[in-house]
Amino acid sequence: MKKIIFSIAIVLSIASTVFCQQTQKELLTQKWKYIGTEEFGVVKLDSLAKNDWLLLNTDGTYEWMKAGKSISGTWSFNETAKIISFTSSTKKNLNYNLKKVNATDLTLEYQTPDLVRTKYRYHVVTE
Repeated sequence: MKKIIFSIAIVLSIASTVFCQQTQKELLTQKWKYIGTEEFGVVKLDSLAKNDWLLLNTDGTYEWMKAGKSISGTWSFNETAKIISFTSSTKKNLNYNLKKVNATDLTLEYQTPDLVRTKYRYHVVTE
């Protein structure tokens, strides 16, 4: 009897852990404030970008204040490849690698055609 109760307790514990965890896409869908850029291991905050932010909506649309310019369009997330694809209203496509996302922090990486990798770091906006 004790084995059955113990087994049920373990199953319920595992199930509650699995069902209570947010998916990466759910974690992405919020407003993020830009906190810095990392290039070649050096983190810096560009003065033009100090007020930048990124809003990822659950309906697949986004708004992005990037280097002081507003961009909007649609976004999608490939959870297997960990790639976020942004398509602006002008139909320009950009792909970013998701390096980290949790309830408070987001790190995206962009690779230029000449293979320079830049990481963009964000922190969740709490209003």
